[in-house]
Amino acid sequence: MVTRIYTTGAVENAAANSSVNLFVKVLNNNETQPVQAEITLYSLDGVKNVVSTAVREIPPLSSDFEIFDITNVLQFEVQIRLNPADNVFVTVWGKDANANLVAAHRFVTEELSVLSNSSPSVKKSKQSSLSPRSRRHR
Repeated sequence: MVTRIYTTGAVENAAANSSVNLFVKVLNNNETQPVQAEITLYSLDGVKNVVSTAVREIPPLSSDFEIFDITNVLQFEVQIRLNPADNVFVTVWGKDANANLVAAHRFVTEELSVLSNSSPSVKKSKQSSLSPRSRRHR
């Protein structure tokens, strides 16, 4: 089982088409295992601060979502921790005051960055290789 943490990275919300709500959807396509999802919204308005955290357990072959109010959040980041992460997909959607999707705040699984991947039973040794254009200095 793999635990994975995804991030949206830093997202700008101080615009004419700002989002007032952020929807985080977790789809568990695993046929036998539930997934534990911990979703954390951070404000990046100067110092990084936790705005809200939600924890969900999603049964096999089902989905769940969390809605965050980001009306007064000018810059933000969302992190989603999944355990286990096998066959689990995440999307993040911003909606404006009229409940319209905000294209700039749409993230599908492939667009999220992976902060951490861990597997308790497998440890990989770190290998490094130099490209022909790089040099190692001591």
